[in-house]
Amino acid sequence: MKQLLLGLLLAFVLGGCEILGPDNDDNQTKRTYPVAMGHPAADLQGLLDGNHAPGLFDLDAYVVGISECPPDHACLIADHIRVAGSPDTDGPSLMIDANKPSQFDMDDRYVLSIEVFNEAFPESSQALYVRLLGYSATD
Repeated sequence: MKQLLLGLLLAFVLGGCEILGPDNDDNQTKRTYPVAMGHPAADLQGLLDGNHAPGLFDLDAYVVGISECPPDHACLIADHIRVAGSPDTDGPSLMIDANKPSQFDMDDRYVLSIEVFNEAFPESSQALYVRLLGYSATD
């Protein structure tokens, strides 16, 4: 009986990593937000100019930048995406606080459900702090 229990314990320990899932970074890009929520439309230019009302909005924009701190590192700037009205822009882009920005694809268009605060983004000169609440890819 002892040998059977020892054998089962050994099989569980050796196979435990596969039972619990692989220890790699494949799941780091998994979606962590719900779909876009259908809030009133946001004005990208108003957000860029810093004169947008606070509240909950949906923003139709292209992801033109992704900044994600590597695991086990201390970064000075929070994880975020940068969005613009076109993927081919050299103009200003809006920084949106986001968890796991790597779940987005560069230059793809999304409807982003956001919360706009009446305060500055802490790590940038951006006038309004904008936080991601959900998103949907657009075709």
